Amino acid sequence: MTFDIALGLVTAGIAIFSVSLLLPLTRKKHYVMPLALFIFIQAVIALEPLVFHSFHNLEVYYIALSGIVWMLMMPSLWLYIKGLTATYAWQWQKKELHHCWLSLFALLVGAAILVLPNSSQVALFSNSGGEMTTGFEVTVAVLILILLLIWPIQSALYVYKIAGQLTRYRKDLKQVFTDERNRALYWVNAALAFLVMSWLWLLGGLFTSLLETEYDSSGSIAMLVNLIAVWLFSFWALTQKPAFIVLYKQLAQAPIAMQSSRVKYEKSAIGAAQAQRIAKKLDVALQDEQLYLNSELTLYGLAEHLHIPAHYISQTLNQTMNTSFFDWINCARVEQAKKQLVSSDSSVLDVAMAVGFNSRSAFYKAFKARTGTTPSVFRKQATHEIVDEP
Repeated sequence: MTFDIALGLVTAGIAIFSVSLLLPLTRKKHYVMPLALFIFIQAVIALEPLVFHSFHNLEVYYIALSGIVWMLMMPSLWLYIKGLTATYAWQWQKKELHHCWLSLFALLVGAAILVLPNSSQVALFSNSGGEMTTGFEVTVAVLILILLLIWPIQSALYVYKIAGQLTRYRKDLKQVFTDERNRALYWVNAALAFLVMSWLWLLGGLFTSLLETEYDSSGSIAMLVNLIAVWLFSFWALTQKPAFIVLYKQLAQAPIAMQSSRVKYEKSAIGAAQAQRIAKKLDVALQDEQLYLNSELTLYGLAEHLHIPAHYISQTLNQTMNTSFFDWINCARVEQAKKQLVSSDSSVLDVAMAVGFNSRSAFYKAFKARTGTTPSVFRKQATHEIVDEP
């Protein structure tokens, strides 16, 4: 057994195990369904070296199936990301069927491959020197080439869509939450990067199997990259919950302007004078009641506390105060942290937790964005300035 076959079997094992854990969840968590399909597709792809090395009688069937699974791969990932980032409980709808059209085309191409006589299949997928003599054989060859050209374009478009959705989603998080931990989905970027790297090799291997050279199964590094990608998706996705799941009810009853949901502020929602009054109430409440100390504070929690509609607060923060809920709260936390760093000997982590942050990393990120330096350096500099004062 070669190393790349072993890596493929490990990848397929991880993928199949993950799918077995995900399937029972699909009844209640509909966004998990496209994820299960996506990971199962990774299992099929990971078995490619084994099929081409040890099961030559299955090669044609595998090739016929490959077009279908490759055309379903990115649509299934897109639907998972869409469900994971939605501001509502995502469910499969008929309008999503348009993502499957290319896989139906691949199904027709796969069926055409299977009905070809054995000699034609050999001529298409080996370097035996056989020639295609009929119009149907040439048509199938052209359709395969079209399929191979369509897939990179389709994949690039979905990668672009996913990147755009994640960018909008992270901006939406800042409208309602003060903590991005376990919500920002940065692991998706890493997993997708590894996946794209593995595609380049897999696509190259598929091309070589259709051209004059035989399939090269020596891509152990690429299979390792694919294993990392599948592991990232399997590990993180099994524990990842939609960030907005805790606010589905509030977002449905009192929607605010969100980039992902395309909800916009009504022009007549609040006037300039009312917005200024709300802004003053927000600042007074923040400083006097120190609401920022609540690490679990959300926009809707603040709205309930102040008895002000959530969309009024959101509009005031964004349009009148030129900030987001996330930045507004964390700014207050950083200012309070600066005072505690200078006036106490508490550790940086203790200070972070005392002012409302949930983690050291979130505190460092917010502190550096606000001050341009780290908490430890700030404390040293501030302490030296106090000592040096005459």
